[in-house]
Amino acid sequence: MEFLNRTDELAALEDLWAARDARFFVLWGRRRVGKTELLTRFAEGRRALYFEATDTTEPAQLRGLSQELALASGDELLEQEPLTSWRSALTAIARFASSGERTLVVLDEFQFLAGRQRELPTLLNTWWRRTGRALPLVLVIAGSEVSFFRDEVLAGAMYGRRDGQLQLTPFDHRAAALFTPGYSPADRVRTYAVCGGMPYYLARFTDDRPLADNILHNVLRPDGFLHQEADLLLRQELRDPGQYFSVLEAIARGATRNSQIAALTGLDTAQTHQHLAVLERLQLVEQRRPITASPRSKRTSYAIRDGFLDFSFRFVEPYRSRLRTRADAERHLHATVLPQLDAFVSRPCWERVCREHVRRHEPEAHDVGAWWGKVRVTSRRTEERELDVVAVGSGGQVVATGSSKWTNAPLDYGEEELLTELEQGVPGAERVARHWFFSRSGFSARMQRLAEEQPDRIRLVTPADVYAD
Repeated sequence: MEFLNRTDELAALEDLWAARDARFFVLWGRRRVGKTELLTRFAEGRRALYFEATDTTEPAQLRGLSQELALASGDELLEQEPLTSWRSALTAIARFASSGERTLVVLDEFQFLAGRQRELPTLLNTWWRRTGRALPLVLVIAGSEVSFFRDEVLAGAMYGRRDGQLQLTPFDHRAAALFTPGYSPADRVRTYAVCGGMPYYLARFTDDRPLADNILHNVLRPDGFLHQEADLLLRQELRDPGQYFSVLEAIARGATRNSQIAALTGLDTAQTHQHLAVLERLQLVEQRRPITASPRSKRTSYAIRDGFLDFSFRFVEPYRSRLRTRADAERHLHATVLPQLDAFVSRPCWERVCREHVRRHEPEAHDVGAWWGKVRVTSRRTEERELDVVAVGSGGQVVATGSSKWTNAPLDYGEEELLTELEQGVPGAERVARHWFFSRSGFSARMQRLAEEQPDRIRLVTPADVYAD
């Protein structure tokens, strides 16, 4: 797979290598986000031991480490007499790193090692304090179990020992577009909506074939490389994924509140809340509040964070009985997926892209999000309405609002009038400096004239613009 982007992450690792003393670094992130590719690239051309653990027994893990250490060090005895304990393994690693030459040691999928030897984090912590930090060594422990690294590594036994840490996150829309430079800007947004920011998925969507063909061949066909990906991912993360499947499918169908999800799944609200909390810890689901609301506000909604999971639970998992053959998959593509694809792209993907664009280009924005709440529509009546983009300054004042549309028609002047009306219900929006309008299909002549007349107040943005910088 071609290695793209990750320049900041590689630079952080290069800084570790350039230091004169020993360094201990923690790298973690969700499965499929590219940790192994990043660390493998960093290890190229360096004296390095790279060990990727598997979820097997402790003796098998130590045999695997022995084999990799024998290969890296040239010590054939380790092949014949594998290590039998983590104390002896750390002694062997110290011997490997004692050559005087700067050495990289990577223990990848560390959560599997700690799962078999619960004392390993404490043992490694003690070894680093007594031995490791005196060696010309860069030690990296990495893995994909987000909650383990947050709770057991960063806040646990290794707290205070590490010299740095980095959570590897999915690509944003601009980095994701590097995989499909031959696509139109609109199709780059669509690809990002389908694949999310995971390089593992994006690498399968090559721009030498149309997006519809990529969806068909990779995701919908029963023999497609990503056809079972959502199922396999959740079964790796969860012991009993059945009810979580139901929760994710409900969110993908448009149920965003706890009560709505409970009604669709048949779970009670307490169960639903527990399942959502687990999915949040795994960073598969995010809880949202109106951007101006207190962190304790109960005005919450939920969205699937991962674009590929969102697509799978919208178009694949509920239709498994329709996807038994290649012919079934092609019928499903044309009858269901393509007619609904742009509606799927519109929310939440395009809205997220628009908010990220405002975050990058609105100088006074401290935070950017959506807002929803009661808005007065007549002297006696209010309605629940939503604003797609609200940028808030450091003092809580609203500095900009925006509207995002992913439709076939150009955005017209009525959207400016509507935005002006709706923002009056947003706390802190007494003096909004700028209106942002995002449209897949461009803007009417009247809207373009307004932007020309008020360039500091009105900003018009198309898909091409979000990839222009």
